[in-house]
Amino acid sequence: MQRSFFVLVIVSLFLSLTQCASSTVGVAASNKPIPNTPYETIKSVDKLFTWYSIDLILISVSTSTPPTEKIYDEMMEGETADAIVNIRYYNEKSVFGPVLRHRFGIKGDLIRYTSTTGPTTPTTRTKR
Repeated sequence: MQRSFFVLVIVSLFLSLTQCASSTVGVAASNKPIPNTPYETIKSVDKLFTWYSIDLILISVSTSTPPTEKIYDEMMEGETADAIVNIRYYNEKSVFGPVLRHRFGIKGDLIRYTSTTGPTTPTTRTKR
């Protein structure tokens, strides 16, 4: 009886402390509407954000979550870019016992409009 209890405790500890992971991926065309204006690609950028949370089966406490608008602003920081296109992102979650590690990675291409007047919206002609 005592031996089977000991084996059960060891197996339970092993299963609770082993790493488990899951991830999701996605694609977006751009972070802003792109008007019918020519543009040039400045460079490719990528960022990785990590945060942790504690999960106690029914109660989960997260330390923070990444605000996507702030992420886009940080990606465009220091560049004279108008938008980000070809956005590829992934969200990864790893479990280490009761601690969860969240990683949010994002990649994209910075663009600048080539016309000197900036982005314009297409106009429609009216018939007379």
